[in-house]
Amino acid sequence: MALRCCIKLYNLALEKSELMMRILMHKLFAAAVALTLWGVAGSAPADSRPYLTHDQAMRAMSACLALAAKNGWNMSIVVIDRGEDVVASSRMDGALPASYKGAGLKANTALSWAQPTGEVNAILEQAPMFKQFPGILGIPGGAPLFAGKTLIGGVGVAGSSPDNDAKCAAVAAEAI
Repeated sequence: MALRCCIKLYNLALEKSELMMRILMHKLFAAAVALTLWGVAGSAPADSRPYLTHDQAMRAMSACLALAAKNGWNMSIVVIDRGEDVVASSRMDGALPASYKGAGLKANTALSWAQPTGEVNAILEQAPMFKQFPGILGIPGGAPLFAGKTLIGGVGVAGSSPDNDAKCAAVAAEAI
């Protein structure tokens, strides 16, 4: 008798769990359909906003490398997209290892301030409290990268004098 009662309770629980499972599956399916439709309706075309292409980044880096080689400057160059991800970079033979870090900081500063790092330095001199922001390097040699009027990235150059770094960064930005 007790065994029959346990079997009936087990079968009843199994039936309820099957019903609960069906309800849950229907809800999950409806949610997946709704999210898919919302994603399709709410997304913009992939090319609706300009972005830094690999080809653009390589052109920028090549322009800077050519100027540096022509003048005998040993540079590090870092080109980043608007998400601060490195798209292209190089440390020339003879460039100090620390110059790569400096180039990355200049690229990030130029991107986040949307202006050359030499101009950022002028702001930092006027308002020194901004120097407290982590990762700001207001030494000339960083330049923002634009596609038309849209900010798409930044380039940072380090390894020579600040003036030479700035010249290389400007040539890189012009190559975009």
